[in-house]
Amino acid sequence: MIRRLNVLRKTASSCASLTFSTGDNPYIRVLRMLQPDGEGPPAAWHVFEEFRTYYRQVTSSTSIATVDMKPLQNFCGSFDDTEPFAVVMMKILCDLHKLEELRFLFAQCMLELSSPSVELFNVYLLAISLSDTFNQYEIENAIEAMRMKGAEPDVVTKISLFIVYTRLGEDYSSWWPSIHEDTKSIITSGKNWQQKFPLLSIRLQHCFQTLLRVHHDVTMVQECFELLRLADHEKMSPRLLLPYMLLSTNNVASPPSIAVQLIAAAEGASEQEVAEASADIGVNAFEESSSILQEAKGGPVLNNDVTALKLMAKCAKWGDVASADYVLKYLRAHPCIIPPQHKFALALLHLETLVRAGLLKEALYLLEDEIPESDSIPGPRPKLFLETRRLTLLNAHPVMSLVRFIAEVDSRAEESLLLLEERKAAGGNVSHKTLNVVLEACALMKDEQKASLVLFTFRNVAVRETARTFTLLLSTSPNAVSAVKKIPTFLEDMVDLGVEVTAEFLRGGLELAVDAQDVSTAMMLVEYHRQRSVSIESRLSVRLFKMLCLVVDIGSVRQLVAVLRATQSPVDPRCLSLCIASFRKWDIPCDDLKGVSTSGSTG
Repeated sequence: MIRRLNVLRKTASSCASLTFSTGDNPYIRVLRMLQPDGEGPPAAWHVFEEFRTYYRQVTSSTSIATVDMKPLQNFCGSFDDTEPFAVVMMKILCDLHKLEELRFLFAQCMLELSSPSVELFNVYLLAISLSDTFNQYEIENAIEAMRMKGAEPDVVTKISLFIVYTRLGEDYSSWWPSIHEDTKSIITSGKNWQQKFPLLSIRLQHCFQTLLRVHHDVTMVQECFELLRLADHEKMSPRLLLPYMLLSTNNVASPPSIAVQLIAAAEGASEQEVAEASADIGVNAFEESSSILQEAKGGPVLNNDVTALKLMAKCAKWGDVASADYVLKYLRAHPCIIPPQHKFALALLHLETLVRAGLLKEALYLLEDEIPESDSIPGPRPKLFLETRRLTLLNAHPVMSLVRFIAEVDSRAEESLLLLEERKAAGGNVSHKTLNVVLEACALMKDEQKASLVLFTFRNVAVRETARTFTLLLSTSPNAVSAVKKIPTFLEDMVDLGVEVTAEFLRGGLELAVDAQDVSTAMMLVEYHRQRSVSIESRLSVRLFKMLCLVVDIGSVRQLVAVLRATQSPVDPRCLSLCIASFRKWDIPCDDLKGVSTSGSTG
């Protein structure tokens, strides 16, 4: 089925200034019908019906020799009007979806015209390429007819053949550089190219849509889009641009700036449609005008939260701050697009964009102002995952990206602290949230000296440390032994400062104690777990059992079992059996532990 197309706009406008007399021939009659005040294409269709009736009468007559029959020329009244009539009528038939009639008229032209112009072939290729019924033989027949008739292909012909062969699954991408160069040269020449190549603009549009449909090379699609925008800016309608915007958003190789340009162009086209609709509305038709304007305006171009988040994720991956700023401004203008539960993801994606762009100050300030504390700590999942949509936006957590960015350069931690101190001096807000991120970078570098500078900044900007601060301070030590030595001091400091000892600190400290094989500190932290009803992970309890088994400390094993049961933590019976076997080897009574082991307790 042929798709809806209006190829008559330029034809009608070009003949608007002509004057006609009564008794005009068919070509003049058709031109008159295509004027703004004419009856339009449906009336012109009746002229074709007249020709078909005439054709049947002529061809059924036995008095005329077949070789002398030229029904189309005879119907038009003169040889000079034959091809112009055929070209205009083929455009009308194309516009009215009359493909079989168009094929018939084209075939008659091939019989009667000795040297038809290339425009006739271009209209024919245009019409059949818009249908789903053409095949390779039909295209090859048209090419052969051009060769036989001596019609020299122009750039419109090349674009048409590029379209049809691409749709047939052939790879004619090698044609594109030549097509692109010739088309750009014609459009930028400024020599009234629309009159010489009336179908160039519409063919560029079809080429663009074809390339989108087959998901072609992004560079080729963008070059075709630029040509189309250069040739006919009026064709930049939202309906044309939206598929490209979606493709650009989802295509890894396409930069986010392209999608942003398309959104801006579609918004501009939408505003133009509203303006035109407003101009066409009568002053007294208020209720009707409201509905028409609402229909013309429609909703925002970027109206889907997943698409918006994917576009922001693309901005983040490319580090394109300008595109990210545009998207954020657009989303602020249309607050209904992103639901409240996804706002955090938007802020994190913005943070990743700033980090990739190397904007340390802006990234720190954004973290401080827009990202909640719950989202400022990278979790166990090393990526940004949108749980409600089951969608992975980034393969790295933006806060962790900021941490790594600070740790990349030796002086960047000090630079970060200086920026935060300057902000505090200027009356801005600085909290433990941002300072802890800088401290995490120091932990990544294993740099105690830089960590002490962060601790000094805490006091300098009057911000109280948190349990996470002390956990990170432990991680800045070069090895587990030196870190474990600080744990008692840190516990005292936390009590003095009124900082709650959290499960994160206890688990981190216990893991370091096991790494350092420090039984005393480990059992002290085990007791802290009991006092605060914090469960001990199975992985960590297994390591504890093995350590106590090696030092043959039955008292600590009994204490550990009691704490595990009190905190409803899992007790691994295999590790307990290993301890029992070790104690029996040393003739240490442990029947009470055997009862726990045989019960297979899991807490």
